[in-house]
Amino acid sequence: MVDEDEVMELVDHLRFNFPEEMKQANWTVQEQQRLISEAHAEATRIMSKAQERAEQAVKDHEILRRAEREAQQGLREARVRSDQIIQKAKTYALEQLQQLEAHLARTLGTIKRGVEALQSSTAPARGEGEEVDQTAHAL
Repeated sequence: MVDEDEVMELVDHLRFNFPEEMKQANWTVQEQQRLISEAHAEATRIMSKAQERAEQAVKDHEILRRAEREAQQGLREARVRSDQIIQKAKTYALEQLQQLEAHLARTLGTIKRGVEALQSSTAPARGEGEEVDQTAHAL
């Protein structure tokens, strides 16, 4: 049979050692839960950071696309404005040249009439005209 003292000693030993092992097991479980909780928190932080970066990348991409669209629109508007300015400059230059041509035509007409008038008034007196020419060449 079993010795009663031996059984009691075993029971006392279990009672004495069991609380320490329970404490250690509880500490191990708590430490495990703390590590798991920290891991979850870190995973959540990493996921949140990744989400923020993804959202920022989308925003940056949208800003870039918007800036490219606005730049293209600006270039189109600049080309249209440039074409308009060139066309206005050509129109202005043509008008100025036409006015100059008309003025020169009037001036040329005046000159021709003056030459004709001088030629008709000096034609009968050719001898005098030659003297005038010689005097003019001498100067």
